[in-house]
Amino acid sequence: MPREANRDTQYSSITKKGQGAGRKWMIVSFVLGAIALGLLIALVVVITKGGKIPAPPEGPSNPSAEAQVDASESPNPGVFHDLTRSELVSLQEYLYSDKASDLNLVRPDKVALNVSYVFITDLLPPNKTEVLGHINGNEPAPVRRARVVVFRGDKTTPVVEEYIVQPIPNPTSHELFQLRTRPNSIPFAYRPIGLVELAEVQEALWIPLQEEIGDILKESYDAGIVDCGDKCLTFYPHPMSSAIVGADIRKMWFETNYYVPYYGLHPTGFMFLGQIDGADKSKFSIEKVIYGGESFNSIKEFKTAYTTGTVTKTKLEFPKVDKNLFSTLNFRGDDKPSKRAPQLVEPDGKRYTLNHRQVKYMDWQFDFRMSVLTGPQLYNIMYGKDRIAFEVGLQEIAVFYAGANPAAKLTDFVDSGVLLGTHAKSLIPGGDCPETATFIPATFLSELTEEPHTNQRAFCLFEQHTGVPLRRHLSYSVSEGAFYGGVMDNVLILRTILTVVNYDYIFDFIFHQNGAMEVRAVSTGYIYTTFYNQAEDKYGFRLHENILANLHHHMFHFKVDLDVLGTSNRYETLDIETEDVDISEETGNLGDKYNQIFYTKNLKNTETEAAYKFNFDTPKYHIIHNNAEKTSFGVPKAYRIQMNGMSKQTLKENSGNEATVPWSRYQMAVTKYKPDEFGSSSPYKMYDGRSPIVNFQQYIDDNDNIVDQDLVLWLAMGVHHIPHTEDLPITPTPGAHLSFALLPYNYFKEDPSMTSHDSITVVHKDPTNPQDGVVFRRYHNATGRPTNVNLPSDNLSDYEDNPDLVLQSRKRFGLL
Repeated sequence: MPREANRDTQYSSITKKGQGAGRKWMIVSFVLGAIALGLLIALVVVITKGGKIPAPPEGPSNPSAEAQVDASESPNPGVFHDLTRSELVSLQEYLYSDKASDLNLVRPDKVALNVSYVFITDLLPPNKTEVLGHINGNEPAPVRRARVVVFRGDKTTPVVEEYIVQPIPNPTSHELFQLRTRPNSIPFAYRPIGLVELAEVQEALWIPLQEEIGDILKESYDAGIVDCGDKCLTFYPHPMSSAIVGADIRKMWFETNYYVPYYGLHPTGFMFLGQIDGADKSKFSIEKVIYGGESFNSIKEFKTAYTTGTVTKTKLEFPKVDKNLFSTLNFRGDDKPSKRAPQLVEPDGKRYTLNHRQVKYMDWQFDFRMSVLTGPQLYNIMYGKDRIAFEVGLQEIAVFYAGANPAAKLTDFVDSGVLLGTHAKSLIPGGDCPETATFIPATFLSELTEEPHTNQRAFCLFEQHTGVPLRRHLSYSVSEGAFYGGVMDNVLILRTILTVVNYDYIFDFIFHQNGAMEVRAVSTGYIYTTFYNQAEDKYGFRLHENILANLHHHMFHFKVDLDVLGTSNRYETLDIETEDVDISEETGNLGDKYNQIFYTKNLKNTETEAAYKFNFDTPKYHIIHNNAEKTSFGVPKAYRIQMNGMSKQTLKENSGNEATVPWSRYQMAVTKYKPDEFGSSSPYKMYDGRSPIVNFQQYIDDNDNIVDQDLVLWLAMGVHHIPHTEDLPITPTPGAHLSFALLPYNYFKEDPSMTSHDSITVVHKDPTNPQDGVVFRRYHNATGRPTNVNLPSDNLSDYEDNPDLVLQSRKRFGLL
């Protein structure tokens, strides 16, 4: 919330006298990993006796009693606001009307791979130039548009097509989404993974598999696929990129796991390769089978080998499911009562405002949304009257694995292929976010929903202190001036957590009171494991009886459209170098040298010059500035990019799936803003390695001039993970924090947090008589203390009898 112009300063004068289970199923509930909109890897639940898996209950929205916090959808959404429920309804009505009859769409209750249907919809943000003309001037608001992904399975050659539908909320037209940087239409084999496909794979492959070798599965694994009671198997899918297959043919490995909590830690070692190309499920087939580490070219070949005894038979028992099962999150400690953990308190209410999807906090203001395709996005980030960034948002999450078995070896997950934004839901107060947080929903349409679906807790918004001072100094002794000044780093955090099957990704957008913004990514959740054999030893550690946890590389990509005092910006580095200087005069020895560091400015002129790969031998600062805006001393007012989560992509360029994520080659790239280079990835990345629909490398290779241009930064973060036993049952977050920060750099005349009402200063009441005590100054206008927490009645009382706790008040060593 904006600060009040006039606040009374609160003084506290202190002297020596001072004041102071188990379930049963009937059908395989193709849930690909609770795919409830899930990731490719999804838990495709295997079938048993008792009906469909019930959907988890939706948590209630978080209505705040305070008028300044409104988490509802706006009745009159602005240019950055996601498509609202009512807009999605009107979009749906248009798509099934005569006006869109050329699309030949069927409704969600009749969808199948061999028809045309809407897979997903998303807001298509307007052109930046139009937006700035509207919010900076008097131009009308840009038309709101929807981006609609349509699967055209009924065409002679099935394809995926993307359409722009406009104007929203009352559409009257649709047209193909045409861009210079990407084709449209898109090969059907490249489409994102969805529930409709998984249902047809279930019918075409999984159920017949039970019919053919159900007896072998039961004998080997003490479980089955269909009518399996309490002993069922489930499948963990692994897409095969076209770059690996060598053709635009859709294939997927299915790895079999026990259906127990959590299935990902219970592999069996049985897997098969499904050929699932095209829109006709009758042509789906099983091409390979892996059993006990041996490979077979068909189910028939495997069955023959098993029945004739030419294969070493596996014999496993179904895991015992109880509270002690190692893969569960059941409480392991004793039941003795314990004290509650510290809690966040807002003694005077919230200090931020939320107006639908716009936030104001101290001097900060920004809009945000949840893109169905790419996840959290922030827009028009303002500090005071200045726009710091037009857009900051997630572009992609990728995880590349290694292993001896084909599922781990050949599968690289690129998670936009399962619609990142749909995986943000069910944030838990007191677990995922402080109990004081405001929870914000996100709404979307999917392939199986006639009505818009709302994830009630897609974001949480809260203020907290980091536990570290934003700044402080204690000049204790009288001879040094005797004063204290500091302020706790109280920040506003917008958080979302994307649960993409087994992994949970925490994304925080953090706003500090000194004009700095930070973006943080943290990984947790369940590790991926494979059935142990000696061939897997160099790819990970054996962590339990039958499991090995595979080495993998987490990668994240972000777009940062910085506008430092306008859209005419430069990118330069301050390169830190060394020099030998003559110190003969200082030492009296002719020829004496001393090695020290200095810096030089290095202006980047083109996009290829600005493609940055980290090198410890060449440390540097990364600076973005407007050359026309300088301090009174001629120094450019800038923002600095500080990267704290860098990792190196070690794979060979253009080998295997590496070309799927060319952005991972660079820790940072800087390009000239172009409307058709709006994203670095696409929802087709799981399969399009052979011919990428979006090729980020081309953004750099056209080598535009970037001096005094509207610049976009592309930042990559990542971490290699070799799992260990402490990752069981799930990976903890310490040591896994990756971040980058946008830091003011000669931008302000001084640290803007000097005006923060959270500041504390301490000085002597009478500098000439320090023994009289100190004045403890706080600058907020609130009085009293929280009444519902266990705090001392007066933290300042410690200084009543002993002001020396904070400042020197007596003569020492003959000095005042």
